[in-house]
Amino acid sequence: MTIKTCKTAVRASTLLAAIALSGGAFATDAAPDSYTFDTVAALGSGTYSALNGNGTIVEDAYSYSSRAGKPLSSSNDNVLEIAGTVTYTNAGDSAATTSSQVDFMFKVEPTDELENPTDADIQVALAVGTNVVIENVGKAPIKLWCKTVSGSASANWVTLKEYANTGSWVRATLVLDYSTTPGRCKVSLDGDPVLNPQAEASAQGSEWFYFAGTPVQQFVKSISMVGSTKVDDFKVSYDALNSYTVPVATSTVADGSAVTYDYINKYGVTVEEATSATPLNAESGMTVAQKFEAGLDPKSATKFELQTMTTTKSTATVTFPGANPVGSYKVSAKTAGGTEVATGTISKSSTDGENVNSAEIAIPSANQNELLYFTVETVAQ
Repeated sequence: MTIKTCKTAVRASTLLAAIALSGGAFATDAAPDSYTFDTVAALGSGTYSALNGNGTIVEDAYSYSSRAGKPLSSSNDNVLEIAGTVTYTNAGDSAATTSSQVDFMFKVEPTDELENPTDADIQVALAVGTNVVIENVGKAPIKLWCKTVSGSASANWVTLKEYANTGSWVRATLVLDYSTTPGRCKVSLDGDPVLNPQAEASAQGSEWFYFAGTPVQQFVKSISMVGSTKVDDFKVSYDALNSYTVPVATSTVADGSAVTYDYINKYGVTVEEATSATPLNAESGMTVAQKFEAGLDPKSATKFELQTMTTTKSTATVTFPGANPVGSYKVSAKTAGGTEVATGTISKSSTDGENVNSAEIAIPSANQNELLYFTVETVAQ
């Protein structure tokens, strides 16, 4: 998918699809447009009057399982087959919102060669990369043309999904935010959030990617799907940014696991991984649910980590993740010889869906000029 401010021709084999910004803006009360392509009709008239270009409605049964609570149902009868460029245009043209959401299904058709877009006004491009064969199965990566940090000088292709089966169907959701400069977007594939692998140090685990170009109109006006592929369940919505949550609002996942969507979004974990008994990192031996309960990164090898430690001459404050009940940890100040000279009382809180413990230790005056060691130990219940 590409977002751009003009309709410069792009090699059909280069990009999966394109979103093109044109003059004007959507009305605040513009109704969402949604196409399941169930009706066989020509583009440019009737049901498909807002769609024009080189495309036809064809039969193509496919199998796709959409999880409960995700937007869009999955259709498996007719699809839009693109052979060049198909442009969608919205008729609204008044006071505009500052965000949009584009949701659609696409068939994984790999390119022979994935080139860098040459249009300087392209905002975001979603494309299928070059096909490879792994264990006798054709696969291709799904990539996003964007900036990974807001101050980056140039855009690059970022791999969102290392490989997808050639010929399979994938659902993509792009939430476009034009309220910031540069503009930014969230991406999810098959309902699972994709995290920026090169997020700024101050926002590690960020779900935001940044527009490759500078938005001119700052609102999506038209969308051009470019390439040689098939698209289904195509939906465009316009609303306040805070109404868009990918994949859903904060809650426990559908199967009753305690892992929240905030945690899933932050670390880029899928629902399947969050409910699996297999650790994401074998070295830690902890499942995603256990990592969540401990307040740790599910992909890390560690079983414990110190978040912060601040000291004065008379006190020390230690903060660390963990979900054990209050009293199940013991924080101690010890001399170099191992003698315990003070302990701290544990307090527990929850921030951003993660559990945090902290303890403040009062250091006796007799030990305030000594080298002390601080330990965190679990206590049997």
